[in-house]
Amino acid sequence: MHELVHIISKDSVIWLQITFVSLLAVAAWLRPLERARQLRVSTFALIAIGAVVLSHWSRSWVSPRGYSILRDWLPVVLLLVPYWQIGQFFTRADPRMESRLAAFDRAFFRALGIQPSKVAIGQAMGAYLELAYVLVYPLIPLGLVALYSIGERQFITYYWIVVLTATYASFAITPFVPALPPRLLSGYEAFRVPASKVEALNHVILRRASIQAITFPSGHVASAMAAALVLLRLEPWVGLIFLAVALSIAVATVVGGYHYAADVLLASLVAVSFFVGTLRLVRLH
Repeated sequence: MHELVHIISKDSVIWLQITFVSLLAVAAWLRPLERARQLRVSTFALIAIGAVVLSHWSRSWVSPRGYSILRDWLPVVLLLVPYWQIGQFFTRADPRMESRLAAFDRAFFRALGIQPSKVAIGQAMGAYLELAYVLVYPLIPLGLVALYSIGERQFITYYWIVVLTATYASFAITPFVPALPPRLLSGYEAFRVPASKVEALNHVILRRASIQAITFPSGHVASAMAAALVLLRLEPWVGLIFLAVALSIAVATVVGGYHYAADVLLASLVAVSFFVGTLRLVRLH
């Protein structure tokens, strides 16, 4: 087990989340959005703040250990609130932005010697990549489970700071890059991925729960990579497993047409940058 030398306050995670959802609420009223959208963004912020206040009041009837565990897991509940807030900023796609992103992808794949339309993904590989994309939803909570399992619960605040800053940075940029995912563009050169039940499941989830636009950079990839890097530092063998999943998610988002290559590359850079930037917050020996 690592010895903890220095760590930021546990309350900093909650304040980070409250601050971000509140800033989005303020930004909504400063943007020329429909009143209904502005109210939704504000409502989401109030829900998040209400959840934090309720968790604080729970100290009077929950045991100290129960309250501590609640604080560990509360960010999981609040993680998607800013995502749904950001969705209210998306009113229409920008064709010029989509063209730029598609052009970058063409240049990127050309540099790698890949022509997506001529790459036939096998049935097994296609199903694996779609499954990897599904795993993005439970991956962050599983990171908490891993920290509990390896006896490193003391680093949960550190874990959340890296994951949330990388994810929220992606969300913050998204309103300035209004674009549909490449799989919805008629002229985009896509990989040939066979249909599967896992792919159908992904599409159902996206139709019912997504904001119907990309996050730029990819919030999925940023959060997955950030979680993997923290675990890699704390317990390499666990981190390697999460890193393999994170890399699979990154590939799956591009091959499946869920994100542009630029989204994934920039998300990876964001995750690495915030991870490196927070190394001094926690020193291990």
